[in-house]
Amino acid sequence: MAVALLEDWCKIMSVDVQKSLMVTGIPVECGEAEIQAVLREALKCVGSYRLLGKIFRKQDNSSAVLLEFVEDMDVSVVPKEVQGKEGVWKVVFKTPNQDTEFLQRLNLFLEKEGQTVLGMFRALGHEGVSPANALCTSPELLAHLVGQAVVHAPRPLLPTRHCKLRMFSGSTAPAPEEEPFEVWLEQATEIVKEWPIPEAEKKRWLMESLRGPALDLMHILQADSPSISMEACLEAFKQVFGSLESRRASQVRYLKTYQEEGEKVSAYVLRLETLLRRAVEKRAIPRNIADQVRLEQVMAGANLSNVLWCRLRELKDQGPLPTFLELMKVVREEEEEEASFEHENREEPREREGYARWDRDRN
Repeated sequence: MAVALLEDWCKIMSVDVQKSLMVTGIPVECGEAEIQAVLREALKCVGSYRLLGKIFRKQDNSSAVLLEFVEDMDVSVVPKEVQGKEGVWKVVFKTPNQDTEFLQRLNLFLEKEGQTVLGMFRALGHEGVSPANALCTSPELLAHLVGQAVVHAPRPLLPTRHCKLRMFSGSTAPAPEEEPFEVWLEQATEIVKEWPIPEAEKKRWLMESLRGPALDLMHILQADSPSISMEACLEAFKQVFGSLESRRASQVRYLKTYQEEGEKVSAYVLRLETLLRRAVEKRAIPRNIADQVRLEQVMAGANLSNVLWCRLRELKDQGPLPTFLELMKVVREEEEEEASFEHENREEPREREGYARWDRDRN
């Protein structure tokens, strides 16, 4: 949480958080002089300040700076973002009544759900908390407890309002509102693996989305085994409605997929990833070598520039092997560099032509 980082940083630097702010999203290569130039213009209406420090934020691969103002800030004139190098930089600050606003919103939310702060403590296993202690709990601890409730609770802390799965029937002539099997299966798998709800509730949501032959199959599965798990149900659906492509066929299809004419390398990598994951699911390609297989296929099947080929070759030889997202990042960086270079080359002839005309006119 950005405000929490601001508060911790102010504690470390022994400065007043109400007279400080943090700017995030700054490109790593920006020097102090360049940062100061941007902030001096953007924050001139706020007042005089001094830059206390700069840190690197690994999660978004950018830098953040901490500023302390000489006098109390008028938060009404502090911009929430400034236009800096390579885009928008976020401005993080704490309003004087921010803690009160958080507590009011939390209590209002719990009240609408028929809950209380004390009830939330008990639901998380904090049985020894009294009503007086619950009301005096800091906003930071309450925010942490809400996070625990969302991430770690074995069942929903509050009544769950779910979004229905799209319809799936398995019919040879599906209705327009139906999802293809692969899309429906992905949504159903998410419910099985990630939604913190009882098994019976998961089955009910699954049944609501089924029609025709698919619903018939679910009734057959439950009749044969009333206690059948959701995982077993989805495996049965894969066998009945899933692709009949063999392991060998999925492997060959992946290895014979090449970049098409006019297709960007990044688009090819994305298209290839879908086939790779399908091959891994069918165990045609071992999961533990997927990163290696992905990189080798891109190097063999894509039309790479010399620079990009060298970068990928270096990753292959020196490691560690990139994941899908890491590989995509490298490819996109090189595509942007090439696009920028081509743009500059188109602009230079126009500039030279302009200078030539100016010289002729002068002569």
